[in-house]
Amino acid sequence: MNILFLVPDRNDPTCFYRASGIAHDLQIKSGHEIVTLQWNDVAVTWQVLSNFDIIMMQRPFSKIAADCCLYAKDMNKPVWVDYDDNLFCLNPENKAFQTYNDPLTQENVKNCLKNADIVSVPTEYLRQAYTPYNKNIAVIPNAFNDGLFKRGEMKPREKKALWRGPESHIYDLMTFGREVNRATEEFEGWEFIFMGFYPWFLSETKNKGFLPGLDIILYFKKLMDLAPSVLHVPLHDNTFNRCRSDVAYLEGSYAGAVCVIPEWWNVPGSLTYTDPASYYESMRSALAGEVNLEVENRKAWEYIHDCRRLSVVNVERMQLINSLV
Repeated sequence: MNILFLVPDRNDPTCFYRASGIAHDLQIKSGHEIVTLQWNDVAVTWQVLSNFDIIMMQRPFSKIAADCCLYAKDMNKPVWVDYDDNLFCLNPENKAFQTYNDPLTQENVKNCLKNADIVSVPTEYLRQAYTPYNKNIAVIPNAFNDGLFKRGEMKPREKKALWRGPESHIYDLMTFGREVNRATEEFEGWEFIFMGFYPWFLSETKNKGFLPGLDIILYFKKLMDLAPSVLHVPLHDNTFNRCRSDVAYLEGSYAGAVCVIPEWWNVPGSLTYTDPASYYESMRSALAGEVNLEVENRKAWEYIHDCRRLSVVNVERMQLINSLV
């Protein structure tokens, strides 16, 4: 079969984890031909769609995408829609808020969900959020791409606590700002690195550092070079964040770090929190050496190796494809 992946941006992180980044492994496993195109690469007409047996749309939200769902169905082409985030409840500090909060965009997303033959999402929370619009939703978690990255001999751990993310996390960092400040002030021997966004509103300490965002391949290489002991993920407890996937846990565990994460992610080999106070306690226990970080990271990596490698998770996508034909 020939499968078309239609995506907003072939190079963004969600596409790496949900579309273009998973296509090669899925193509090898399934024996199907997969072509990934951006919406602005091609005019989506019958001349294009007639060459494909299944149409997959990653994060569709435009009127063109909503119309394409119906157009493909008029051609008897199964439509598979994939979303990585809850596009109905972005927070105002997110730079994409104005795009997705527009009433017309919201209606487009609802129509894409309603008219899809099947929808895939990375988390159970997101499945529940989208269920009112489509009952046929598969939870396919984001996965570590073991075709692109191999975990060789690990460097000795350094006293580095890493945060990574874009500026859309500004409110998350503000929510936990007092606890982050307390950790940086009390553990002067640790280096606290912020990658992708520098939280200018945190207190000034000499043990903070900043690194710019990187291309995904260079980013994974940089993670290994940094050899962090801890990767922390402070998330405000709201609907949008509850629907988020746990890719930070995959990335940090791959790099040899123990991850401080929200309790609702519920994955092994991590330190969890339910509020800012317990976030600080988890950070403190990691930084103070009260937790055997090597043992915890081993638990996390064993789980990822067994359950969350792309070569394992893509079996679920193969089953999804088989259900459409």
